[in-house]
Amino acid sequence: MSGRAEAAVQAALMAGLRGDAGVVAAFGDPARVYDDETRAPAFPYARIEQHESVPTGTGDIEHKITIAVTSREGGLLGAKDALSAIRAAAQGMSWDMAGHHVVMAHVIYADTMRASDAESYRGLIRIRIISEEVA
Repeated sequence: MSGRAEAAVQAALMAGLRGDAGVVAAFGDPARVYDDETRAPAFPYARIEQHESVPTGTGDIEHKITIAVTSREGGLLGAKDALSAIRAAAQGMSWDMAGHHVVMAHVIYADTMRASDAESYRGLIRIRIISEEVA
């Protein structure tokens, strides 16, 4: 794997999330959804924590992308609302990528918890995406 599919899928996901009205409502305008562009973002924010990719053996690539949400407002419900915005955007997204096509995208895991600092709340969401190269 050259990483082209991984880069294309991740870039499309970030663009789709940042351009989604629900995500903007949850994370501000511009949406505070990051790969790792900032070390001290304002709350609430979301950040990609992991991007696992595995060839399926049929020419497709299975991606599992984990996004973490950190919030200080609204308790667990606030973190759940932020995860819900990401879920809706990812599952309804029109994937626009040169050279690649998304066959399927759906959320396979979401969880919320109080963070170890006892002042903020953390949410995790894992999105499974199957992509294929366009000939």
